[in-house]
Amino acid sequence: MNEVMYPIILTYEDGMIYGGVPDLKIDNFLAYGDSVEEVIKNLKEVITLSLLDYEDENTEFPKASSVDILKTELKGNQEILLLNMWLPYEKSKIKLEYKKKTLSIPTWLDILATQKNINFSQVLVKALKKELEIS
Repeated sequence: MNEVMYPIILTYEDGMIYGGVPDLKIDNFLAYGDSVEEVIKNLKEVITLSLLDYEDENTEFPKASSVDILKTELKGNQEILLLNMWLPYEKSKIKLEYKKKTLSIPTWLDILATQKNINFSQVLVKALKKELEIS
C-alpha cells in the first residue's frame, strides 16, 4: 500500500497543539507542537513508524475510522483533519537508504581529490543539501 489516509484529532490546550490517531493501537496523544504544521510533521513520522511495525508483523494496516462517528466524540477544543500520506516517501525520510549514482568529473579533479582522500559521496550529499537549501 503506497498511499494511506487516517483521520487525526487535534487538541488545543495550554497554548500547545496535541495530535492523535484514533486508528493506531496507541490511545494517548502521539505528537505535539506549537503549530498545526509541526504536529502534522511529527504525526507523519509516528504514523510511519507504527505502520512499519505492522509491515514487520505482516499485519494489515488498521482501517480508517469514519470521520462522522469521530465528530460525535469531539470536545470543544478539538478538531479532525484527514492526513493523507504517500508511504514510500515518508519511509524514505525515516529509513535512510542510499541510491548509487554514476557521475562524470574531469580527470584532473578526480586525481586531486583522490590524493586528498576526499569522500566523493559525502561531498556530493553536502553539495546537494546546500543546493536544495536543506540541512
